[in-house]
Amino acid sequence: MGKMEELLRLDGRIALVTGGGRGIGQSVCELLDEAGAKVEVCDKEGDLAASVAASLKHGRAQCADISEEAAVEQMFADIVARHKRFDILIHAAAIFPKRDFLSMTATQWDEIQAVNVRGTFLMMREAIKAMKAAGHGGSIVNISSASGERALVTNNSAYGASKAAVTNLTRSMAIEVAADAIRINAVLPGGVATAGAQQATTKMKEDGLALAGPIATPGRLPLARIAEPVEIATACIFLASDAASYITGQSLAVDGGFLVS
Repeated sequence: MGKMEELLRLDGRIALVTGGGRGIGQSVCELLDEAGAKVEVCDKEGDLAASVAASLKHGRAQCADISEEAAVEQMFADIVARHKRFDILIHAAAIFPKRDFLSMTATQWDEIQAVNVRGTFLMMREAIKAMKAAGHGGSIVNISSASGERALVTNNSAYGASKAAVTNLTRSMAIEVAADAIRINAVLPGGVATAGAQQATTKMKEDGLALAGPIATPGRLPLARIAEPVEIATACIFLASDAASYITGQSLAVDGGFLVS
């Protein structure tokens, strides 16, 4: 085995992927499995989690709503009880309905923040507790968004605000847990070709909302296309692996060059 391949191997490590039932999360699960990790596939839709877990060599399904504190605590208790350690969290779960800012209700705003911000807080808190208790360090990779750095499309304000919070949580907590050999980084996708993104776009049009904004402007993406889920997943695997052993507190944009265009 070559040195680079060895650095990217994750044999025997315990990994949990939220939003693992489809899209970016599913691609992450598949790559973690190939790298030798034991993968806990978490999704709110249990049948999706079960299907992905069944396709892996070392996969197990977890059905949980990450915005519910008791559900997150129970999931981590189950994982730690079975494995006696916890090494990797790749947090991909999020919701991204497009809504007009002026007609958005407080309840609709809160729904997005509950999953994207509260859910990130809960997942990070319990992951850090489990990693500290095991004493082996670990890696957390949050899927944030280029939307948290800059507006990409219209009718996306609540999502952008939530992802700005995710990126800040990543940076803040990376400082606080570095002494425990826990690294925390974020991956910032731009547009990604997933079923969920397509559904959100379709719903947006049905609601009479315009799909506009910088990323929809012809020529704005230097690589001239949106990403495939596996292209986001590969960045996650790199950050979770020993190949990134001296990287923490960073926000890696995997956005086709949007943020520098």
